[in-house]
Amino acid sequence: MSYREHTSKEGWSDWALAHLAVDIRSGARYGGILEAEVEPRMREEFTAEEVRRIDAYLAASLPDTDRLAAIENCAADDDTRWLVEQLTIAWDRLETLRDRIDDGGSLMSNSHVASAIGYVRRTREATDAGPTCL
Repeated sequence: MSYREHTSKEGWSDWALAHLAVDIRSGARYGGILEAEVEPRMREEFTAEEVRRIDAYLAASLPDTDRLAAIENCAADDDTRWLVEQLTIAWDRLETLRDRIDDGGSLMSNSHVASAIGYVRRTREATDAGPTCL
């Protein structure tokens, strides 16, 4: 089975596409659909280009700490070290915010808050290897 040839989601943002894809892919984890049904549903729902955009969007949301550490190790000036430190702090705070969105349950409108920062819920519930949705 191949992907859809034409999109049914004209004008959807990468965030909106990723949100739907994570719902489909995580359905197997929570018992809504069987694992074997995930890929056929993805192929029925999205074009190949949309799946590429979804995966790229989700991959870009992961902090590249290895690259940041390499920059910090070879930084010669104080300005670069200060910028690396500030980015590290920002990533830590963003991870805390994402944890709170994921743990918020029904206490708040998670989708509204997540969309404000471009975060797709349930993409951080994975193992050390990264998001299970990729």
